[in-house]
Amino acid sequence: MTDEQSMQERILRNAVAAASRAPSVHNTQPWSWTLRGDRLDLFADPERQMQVADPTGRQMIISCGAMLHHLCVNLHDSGYDTTIERMPDAEDPQHLAAVTVARARYIDERNRALAKAILERRSDRRPLGALSTEVIEQLRASYHDDDVSAVPITSTGKDAFRHASEVAVAQRLHDEQYQRELSWWSGHYRLFEGVPRSSLVASGTKPTVPSGRDFPAGTLTSEHGQEDQAALFVLSTSGDTAEDWLRCGEAMSAMLLAATIEQLGACPVTHVTELEESRAIVREATASEDEMYRYPQVVIRIGERLDPAMPPQTGRRPLDEILQG
Repeated sequence: MTDEQSMQERILRNAVAAASRAPSVHNTQPWSWTLRGDRLDLFADPERQMQVADPTGRQMIISCGAMLHHLCVNLHDSGYDTTIERMPDAEDPQHLAAVTVARARYIDERNRALAKAILERRSDRRPLGALSTEVIEQLRASYHDDDVSAVPITSTGKDAFRHASEVAVAQRLHDEQYQRELSWWSGHYRLFEGVPRSSLVASGTKPTVPSGRDFPAGTLTSEHGQEDQAALFVLSTSGDTAEDWLRCGEAMSAMLLAATIEQLGACPVTHVTELEESRAIVREATASEDEMYRYPQVVIRIGERLDPAMPPQTGRRPLDEILQG
């Protein structure tokens, strides 16, 4: 191996490590990578799939899409352009993408800010303040993909969204398998995975964020007792295939990083699209905002941070567990 090849391998490995900061459902980190020369291959890891909450693997693949986008941002910041082939192997549905790198001719300064945001981003489940119309439009324009749309929900639509959340929570309330799975991945102190108690809001804060999943009570408190005023962005796709889910994850990553650059609080919300009844309510709410795409995939809460201290950083799996080669 030449010195240049050795240096490239180090850069690619470091990029995968940095990209693992991507958000994933319940911080399951359901991904693995292989590295061969100038190519990185992304695979979903079904052993880390939430079998009850996510039986189709949709959220697993959305999570992988977020890491794919994080990786490309980091690689560009390291001096590489990327070419993505999505779903490259028809015989292997877990093989989600092949990323080939080549030396970049120039570095986009905006991308440098996005790369920095990877390390700063946190999921903030506390109450958030309202956004201006200008900021909402800036966030909508943060990622360009004709297969994914981002529609902000207005005040009227928020009532429907709150109803969707209530429906989803009520249907899961007495589902013992779901509750066991939720407890396995959240509300604990595991070092490398899952959502720790320090990232979950305390019981007194829960009622002020009605759109959130009903996680176990945590230790994260808010100095403000006001009702959550965050904007709700619904990411929808025209189809409901694995590639649609992957692209949605990429768009989600871009919007979360754009929010981080603006020092906004943000958090993906996925429980409202897990069950068909609540997903249909979300679909109706987006249709009233002239959304043409039929498949809402994920909702993102974004708003002004009301608390000066950031939520703590959650753990990540060691690089050797997620990268081979």
